[in-house]
Amino acid sequence: MKNFLHSHSVKLLRFSILAGTLYFTERADAQDNVWTSTTSGNWQDASWSLGLPATNQTIWVTNHGWKAVQIGADTAQNFPQSLGLDTINISSPTNSFNTLLLNFAGSATPLTVKSLNVASNSSVQMFSSAVQLNGPDGSGAMIGGQFDQNDSVVAGNQVKVGYLGAGVYNFNSGYFTVSELWLGGGSNPGVFNQSGGTNGFGITHLDGGTYVLSNGWYGATIDFDTFGKFQQEGGLLTGDLTLFHGSYTLDGGVHQGSALVPSQNGFNSGNGNILQTGGTNYGSFDIGSFGYGTYTMSNGVSCATNFFIGHGGSYFQAGGNQIVNGTINIDEQQVDYQSYEGGSFNLADGQISSSGIYSKGYYTQSGGTNLVSGDMTIVGLENTYMAITGGLLAVNNLTVSPAYVGGVSLTGGTLIIANTLSVQGNGAFPRWCGFSCGGQLVVSDISLAPDAIFSCGDAVIKQSGTITLANANFYSGTNSVQLGALCLASGGNTNSTLYLVSPTSIVNFANSSSVTWSNEPTLIIEGWNGSLFGGGSQQIVFGNDSNALTSTQLAHIQFHDPAGFANGTYPAKILSNGEIVPSATVAAPASMALLSQPGGMRVTLQGEAGRTYTIETSTDLVHWAPWTNVVNSAGTMNVMDADAANYPARFYRAHLLP
Repeated sequence: MKNFLHSHSVKLLRFSILAGTLYFTERADAQDNVWTSTTSGNWQDASWSLGLPATNQTIWVTNHGWKAVQIGADTAQNFPQSLGLDTINISSPTNSFNTLLLNFAGSATPLTVKSLNVASNSSVQMFSSAVQLNGPDGSGAMIGGQFDQNDSVVAGNQVKVGYLGAGVYNFNSGYFTVSELWLGGGSNPGVFNQSGGTNGFGITHLDGGTYVLSNGWYGATIDFDTFGKFQQEGGLLTGDLTLFHGSYTLDGGVHQGSALVPSQNGFNSGNGNILQTGGTNYGSFDIGSFGYGTYTMSNGVSCATNFFIGHGGSYFQAGGNQIVNGTINIDEQQVDYQSYEGGSFNLADGQISSSGIYSKGYYTQSGGTNLVSGDMTIVGLENTYMAITGGLLAVNNLTVSPAYVGGVSLTGGTLIIANTLSVQGNGAFPRWCGFSCGGQLVVSDISLAPDAIFSCGDAVIKQSGTITLANANFYSGTNSVQLGALCLASGGNTNSTLYLVSPTSIVNFANSSSVTWSNEPTLIIEGWNGSLFGGGSQQIVFGNDSNALTSTQLAHIQFHDPAGFANGTYPAKILSNGEIVPSATVAAPASMALLSQPGGMRVTLQGEAGRTYTIETSTDLVHWAPWTNVVNSAGTMNVMDADAANYPARFYRAHLLP
């Protein structure tokens, strides 16, 4: 279908190239009727080699000069028999320009031809007129020059732009109703500009060429087959888009219909692209299910009824507003024995909203706002992950359950989870899935399944509900984090681990005494290097008093190899302020600090909470005398010695009473 001319008319033409210009030269065959004047004139003038054009003739307007041959209202009314022809050829030699002008000829008597050929340096200008292309399949209009349609009708079988040279078709108003429009031409791609009117019939083949819709209505079918382009700058485009190869750009106007990028092909995979820089889209998207497809959005509005990113698809949003009235699905597939391929979703700016996200591929967000009214699930075959470095993501529930390796990386931005963050592990694989943090996390409940990992990192965490550990791993961060009540649940080998990974780790749990813990699990605390008396640089605190844990719960917490102790496992005890510390088999020795004040010497005693200590004094470190007995109810207490100034030297020591 890409031959320059139908075989029926090839024998009538001879091409010449002068100074790089393609034009038709005259033939002397009996049915060839040639315009002989070097100046403009009317169609019915006596400037034809065979007289007034007649049925089945081949018309040639190809001679030297700058001129227009006009078909007007007088032609259509008084010489209608001259408007039914076999072929019209318009071309120009060097330093010439020939034009066929249809000037208010009306549509009652259209110019009817089998073939219309317009070469370079030539044009067809239509104003309130009509052209009917009645040739057999493969014939029609060949545009290698310029064709301007204004308030006119062009109908029939096919128009090909760009195959006879760098053709341009300007459809400004009226009706364009041909069965096939071809835009191509290799090194001289054709361009079809629609700035008004209606094109709602047939197929547009983007065979390397470009269709530009800036106004009007387009409802025909588009065939994105050979890397052609459809650019919408305005107007209304209705119908589904199936891009096997090529690109669609929405910069203005409205598109109503779905988009499949790329479409199916039984022999190889396609490569299609959508770029939205403005305008409004209504429809659904399937990106990358049958090859490699991309959708990039930097501005405009899209109201999608369905949004699917296949294993070969990529979505990138840097602006605009994407509204999905359903769930966003990001797919992953195994492409061979050892490798997997997943679709990707990337939000850098703008806003997107949906009822849910189900991802088996890759979700990244560096900016913008993503509002998910329902749940978000991260689950896949291999390397499924979600990485947030900026922006805002708000979801109802977030479930993270990659099969092999992956998880969530929150290193910036804000993640708001209205209900539950659920991190799943998979003990069948020797890899981990986790949740590592920076930025800000706001969440109600956190549930960590067997082998799951939660790392606070340097994030700001605001949790208001319950955090449940079921054979999971919790890593502290560099900040003081405020968490909800702790629940130990059964799972796997039952034990969970809390790792203190920073010298300044402070983990605050809410009062957990009312939470029911399972009977089997134990919370193992690793890396503790705090103060036995509380208030050290590392702290694990429940509530604000010793009643924040029950004795049964306390019995399920153990410290492994705490600093200052021989290697081993030690039970936990809770101080009066709710902080838990390792408990030794013998009481920890007391420590003291002195601070001179105007009223005397302030003696600070750190020791085991709830025990009684006696404090002795001496002036020579040899002779000691009891000074006072005190009950250390909180672990740290202060006693003032008002007589200290009466001695040249005064020393203090404390002993724990039985």
